[in-house]
Parts: sequence; C-alpha cells; structure tokens
Amino acid sequence: MNLFNRPILPFLVFASFFALFLAGCLDAPDYPHALEPVESINVMVKQKKSPYSTLLKVNPSDSATITAKTVPEKIQDDLTFKWFYVSDSKDSLLIQGADYTFYPNNLNESIPNKLVVLDKEGNQQVYEFTVVINTPPVLSDSTVPANGDTLYGSPFSAFLFSWSSMDLDLYNEDTLFHILEIDGNQYNVGTLLEVKQSGLKAGKHKFRIIVRDLYGDTDTLPYKNFYVVDTLEVQ
Repeated sequence: MNLFNRPILPFLVFASFFALFLAGCLDAPDYPHALEPVESINVMVKQKKSPYSTLLKVNPSDSATITAKTVPEKIQDDLTFKWFYVSDSKDSLLIQGADYTFYPNNLNESIPNKLVVLDKEGNQQVYEFTVVINTPPVLSDSTVPANGDTLYGSPFSAFLFSWSSMDLDLYNEDTLFHILEIDGNQYNVGTLLEVKQSGLKAGKHKFRIIVRDLYGDTDTLPYKNFYVVDTLEVQ
C-alpha cells in the first residue's frame, strides 16, 4: 500500500463533492433585485412654460404634460413608466414613457390617474393620483361703488359694497370665497356678494375685491377709488 497516497484520497472526494455543490449553486436562478434603490418618484404636471409642479391641477384651456421624476435622477433611464386611466377596476394603458401630454378638456379617459413603474428585473411600484381640472374664478369689473363714485353720508352710514363673480366649475361643487379690502384692511366675507360697511370718514378711499376657489385659484380687481362726503359736516 502506498502510504503517500492515502491522505490524498479523502481530499479528492471532498473536492469533488464541493465542485458539484458549487455547480448546483451556479445553476440556480437569481431572484429579482433592484439595480439601485429608488429614493422617490414624483408625479408632476405643467402647462405652457410654467415649471413642473407636484400640485396636480390644470386649466382646461390648454394642453398639459405629466411626467415622472425619479430620485436619484441617474436611474431614470433604467425604469419603464406606464400611464393608465382606471375606471370601474378597468385599467386602460394610455402611453409608455416618462412624459405624457393630454388635453384636459377632453374626456376623462385621456387623463391618467395611475402610474406603474418597472425596473429591468420586473419589480414594480404603483402610484395612484388625481389630476384636478380647474377653471380660475373671474370677477366682474362692475361694482358698487364704481370707480370715482362719491358717497354721501357720515361715519355712521352703512355704505353698500357689491360685486359679482363666476366660475365654470361651480356645477362641480366648487365654491367661491371673497375678500373685501378697504383702505388696506381686508374683510373675509365668504360667499357673500354684497356687504354694508360703516365707519368711513370724509375723503378719498380705495377698495378692491379678491375671489378664491376651493383649489386656490384667484382673481383680483384693481383698486377702485371712491369719495365720501360727510353730510353732517356740510350742515
């Protein structure tokens, strides 16, 4: 018996077993994994030359572009973006890509409300959102008092201030809130379209109206001047 070869036999058996084990491991399929962690994905929208905003509100008078921005930005090209319109549990794919341009005055079916983001390994994240279509409110230039009017009374007289506003979204349960500003003092008058104000001394005054809707869109009239003549002083 060759004693020199005896210690080698167990080593050859172990080496053969380890090689088979390693080969089996290499044949096993890899699990899906992200190429690089995604810190965040923001859905943003813009119209005309305005910057992108995460406030998903658009005016129906012009086309809008919605986009997905990833952090870090360098992994943007490694992801796939799919925009869907979902209604009654039915997903309709609108487009694939980071950007999508649509017309808010079209049917709702063209406005996305779901984004699916996939990486190269098949992992995905789903983002659901709502794009608000909102028409800003508009104030009529016709007011009481009109610009340049003269009011006769006294500091105890309650002078009428009235105005009118409109919003095409009122049918969609939008609400308009108003601010009456007189000589720099603002009065929140809510949904009222007229109020009476006393305490105005003789002389020149200015006022304006500000209107705001539920979505933060506003309209403001330029300042109008009016004059108060104190009839008690005249007597």
